[in-house]
Amino acid sequence: MKGLFLYVTAGKGHQTPSDALRDAMLDLGHEAVSIDMFDMLHDPFTKKYIQTVWRNELRHPPFERISDAFFDTKFNGMLMNVAARCQFFLKHYFRRYMEEVKPDFILGTHCFVNQIVEPYVRTYGFNIPVYGYAPDIFFYPNVGASRHMDRIYVCSSIGSDWLLQQGFRPDQISLCPFPLKHSIEAYQVPTKEEARRNLGLDEHAFTVLMNLGGEGIGNTKLIRELAQDGFRCQFVVVGRMSPGTKRMYDAFKSEYPDYPLFAPGFTDKMLDYIAACDIQVGKAGANSMMESLYLKRPFIISEQLYPAFRTSLFLEEHKCGWIENSVPQQAKIIERYASSDEEQKHVAFELEHQPMTFGAKAFVKQIMEDTESWYDLHR
Repeated sequence: MKGLFLYVTAGKGHQTPSDALRDAMLDLGHEAVSIDMFDMLHDPFTKKYIQTVWRNELRHPPFERISDAFFDTKFNGMLMNVAARCQFFLKHYFRRYMEEVKPDFILGTHCFVNQIVEPYVRTYGFNIPVYGYAPDIFFYPNVGASRHMDRIYVCSSIGSDWLLQQGFRPDQISLCPFPLKHSIEAYQVPTKEEARRNLGLDEHAFTVLMNLGGEGIGNTKLIRELAQDGFRCQFVVVGRMSPGTKRMYDAFKSEYPDYPLFAPGFTDKMLDYIAACDIQVGKAGANSMMESLYLKRPFIISEQLYPAFRTSLFLEEHKCGWIENSVPQQAKIIERYASSDEEQKHVAFELEHQPMTFGAKAFVKQIMEDTESWYDLHR
């Protein structure tokens, strides 16, 4: 069997699961391709535009929450669908790619696939199923609502409830495992002390991990708040820093030269740093948060973006993380958590008993079984 996994390059939250599913399918002895949808359609302008908008929204989260909420309507999804049907050169490249690759199914990890690629499949009469995956776990954009999708996969019952509210039929919705990268599934998790020792960190210090994400956009507001409160912790910042972010951290080092700040930059030891921390902080996309939960580390989402607004439902129920946009409140959460053995034990219990399942290979097997059933019905 051959799978075509499509993503849109707007942060790593869409590409990472697409690549993870491709790799899992290859490991199982099948064929698979993972590609940016706009690369497939030979549309570099739209790809660049989406990347630029996304980076600007990361720099200004309040603007992102307003603009994405304004854009995210079923009416705009319908307009996108109509516009895509009128783009003859996109349809030409799509048809040529499909005739060359000949996939048995398509799965999109971005809702734009629903309104662009799925109509092209029907236009040209390609007799294959088209699936969607909800990468935000608890949410799926209204702009992607489509009664024509063969199936939408989502990792949580909270996300499934949301899809029903959007108008997806129950038979279109399937719960699935979260598709972790192979490197994470194969990772032998060390103890905190072992991870810290391997990384050259203080084995006994309370450790905060600041995750700057793939774009490296951040600031020093939290560490300054902690330093001004007199709270001394081991503060680790990972991710390739943007020039502006690096200037802020250099300025902090000059002002607080004795504060235990570690900034290794871009690293291939991200899993070790998560294992080494007591609590992780960042503008978390679903992948960052789910990887943290898989490794049993609580997460503070420091800037709630629009797609994460339903994440609060999960965290309120399971108490294994926080959403907090206020920097002083973030500092209070960290200080309280560090000083409370009881809260740490409660969070550890919740992390051990969370309802999520994980596994890219298990997810791929589910997709292939659904595809076989689809062909049985449509032959």
